[in-house]
Amino acid sequence: MVSPIIETGGDTMTAQITPNKRFANSKWAERKQDFLIVSSFGLWAMLLGFSPVLAVRFLVGS
Repeated sequence: MVSPIIETGGDTMTAQITPNKRFANSKWAERKQDFLIVSSFGLWAMLLGFSPVLAVRFLVGS
């Protein structure tokens, strides 16, 4: 079944897409953002993993 074509009086779309600086626009920028996300996750994992170990060592005093 074919959908009906809706006539708009011959008007054309003239909307322009403006670039948004919040989003990456190149492969290099995407790789940089990926690296920063992964490294920040690794930093938080290291902090949360080592803090109980360091706390126990300081409490025990050895």
